Amino acid sequence: MKKIIISAAVILSASFGVFAQENETKQKKDYSYLLPQAGDFALVIDAGPFLKYTADLLSFDGGVSATAPDFKSFRQDVMGKYFLNSHTAVRARLTIDVDNANNNYYVLDDNKFYLDGDVEAQVVDHWKKRKTDIEIGGGLEKRIGFTRIQGYVAGELFLGFGKETNQYIYGNPISEANSVPSTTIPGMAGLAKRPLYNKTAGNNFIYGLRGIVGIDYFITKNIAIGGEIALEARGQKNTKTLQATEEWEVNQITVKEELNSPGGSTFKIDATPVTSLSISFFF
Repeated sequence: MKKIIISAAVILSASFGVFAQENETKQKKDYSYLLPQAGDFALVIDAGPFLKYTADLLSFDGGVSATAPDFKSFRQDVMGKYFLNSHTAVRARLTIDVDNANNNYYVLDDNKFYLDGDVEAQVVDHWKKRKTDIEIGGGLEKRIGFTRIQGYVAGELFLGFGKETNQYIYGNPISEANSVPSTTIPGMAGLAKRPLYNKTAGNNFIYGLRGIVGIDYFITKNIAIGGEIALEARGQKNTKTLQATEEWEVNQITVKEELNSPGGSTFKIDATPVTSLSISFFF
């Protein structure tokens, strides 16, 4: 969170500096040959995850051990821009947000504890989370400035969908003698009817709009680095969710799938980074 706030402050400060100095650019060196022109196309990739890994390697992040991007959990923004003229572009964005996790928990082995009194014996519970959101957005961008540093403002509409599944695998099985086995998965302890999974029955629907402020620094005619932040209004219509549970009934394990939630909706307005640090390639 601290990094996001710092990135946002830097982008805003630099952007406002570009706007305030627009009238003075004529007195500066002409860098127009570096800047995009009508008919140019730009491919923009969020470099934040990779740069964070580099910073960790160089101990720029308080000596935290480096963790390479594994793409099990990540958010990646890819944008395309087509320039109608030197200061106006249409833009399209694809965002893939993946949040996958495998959580393992040690728990007392009930069989060995009750049969042998072994308080050290353990088995493992597993909680597997799979969540994916995909967004497609489009809008218009207006650029300001004639130097290597060029600011811009943009408006964007976006739509998307998402789904989520949580699966639970327990080390201690249910039985007649042990109808409420021990577990250390958060929220599952002491349940006679314990969940095996819960999942969205369909796709959650995502929609919204953004007002964007961004900046690019042109290293060469074909490459720029920058970033952008947005004031975002985001809504989400959640589909119903299903849950499968197991319990001991009379003389057997009974598994049932039931409606867990009828769905709902959320809406929020918030300031958020769009690309915390991006690399743009111009063609």
